[in-house]
Amino acid sequence: MAEPLAAFPDVKDESDRELAARHQVAVRELDGVTVDGLVYEYRTQFHRDPLVTQDGTAYFLSVRGHVWDEFGERMELGEEELERLKQVHDEQFRASVGQGASDEAMILTKE
Repeated sequence: MAEPLAAFPDVKDESDRELAARHQVAVRELDGVTVDGLVYEYRTQFHRDPLVTQDGTAYFLSVRGHVWDEFGERMELGEEELERLKQVHDEQFRASVGQGASDEAMILTKE
């Protein structure tokens, strides 16, 4: 498995790094789907393709809020933790892509 935080080089705060790593692990623990498969599902099932760009390390997505709500529930995050996790993704998305997401930023580190 790739380093879960490979796509988050600008995240220095240890609690933010732990939260981002937990999210990447939660993605990898989804039953019957890989990271590539999840991105494919999002791209084919959502009304608008959420993939903004990708590089050798990660997929940079712009997703609707319900995607984050589902991960928040799966990870048993409180409201404040979920908002912080979304902010970490947004900040790194802007640093990596050079712009913000049209909906909510989500970065998925490739396997």
